[in-house]
Amino acid sequence: MTAPAIRTAIPADLERIKAIAVASEMFTVEEVGFFDEILAGFFDRSMQGHQWLVAEDHSGIVAAAHYAPEPFSDRMWNLYFIAVDPGTQGKGIGALIESHVEDTLRSLGEAEARVLIVETSSTQQYARTRDFYAKIGFDEEAQIRQFYGPGDDKIVFWKSLVANAPGLTHQG
Repeated sequence: MTAPAIRTAIPADLERIKAIAVASEMFTVEEVGFFDEILAGFFDRSMQGHQWLVAEDHSGIVAAAHYAPEPFSDRMWNLYFIAVDPGTQGKGIGALIESHVEDTLRSLGEAEARVLIVETSSTQQYARTRDFYAKIGFDEEAQIRQFYGPGDDKIVFWKSLVANAPGLTHQG
């Protein structure tokens, strides 16, 4: 199997990105409507620093990711969204696109990027997601109780983008 090509999203990708978000059960059809606004801001460059990627193989787009600088922080970036079509999960595509994000951020240098975080839910529905982040080298950094609602905490994962920096090395 040939690895999917990773590229910057274009407007024609919007519906497929939303379909993957729904199919992977990250969002409902109603909830995914906000992607229209977020992607519009990316395409017209009004959402400064935001990046959207897609992974595409012979069948089309199979994964997507969205990341951006974390406001009011020191060179911290947030991987806001990463999803893989359920039919292609478990084939390393999520790790491939996440690794591309890391490589891109590291290429900016320490002056622009030092930490990547990702946030997810504590519910059983997201257990595989949390396992994925741990497997690819993220540390579970924080838990904010009932953030998304009763019984649904926010789990924050953390990864250094700077090699051998004091206080910023991987703890896992």
